[in-house]
Amino acid sequence: MSDSSPEDSVGKFELHVSEDDTDVAYLRLPSHPGTSPCKMSKSVRLRDLIGDYDGPDVVLDFDLRGILVGIEILA
Repeated sequence: MSDSSPEDSVGKFELHVSEDDTDVAYLRLPSHPGTSPCKMSKSVRLRDLIGDYDGPDVVLDFDLRGILVGIEILA
């Protein structure tokens, strides 16, 4: 990871892999405000959208305006 401040990461894709659990990753999209923690309006599991989905657990995070800001992947 880079040593950039949160303000430097606004508008960029940024992948974070958990140091405690390497089976967990979070992709910040360019629309993410870059602050931690970000206020999420809604989180939706991909399994809930696609009934026969068979893959890693994927969670889509939306901000208060309904814009997709991040994707969590749990392998």
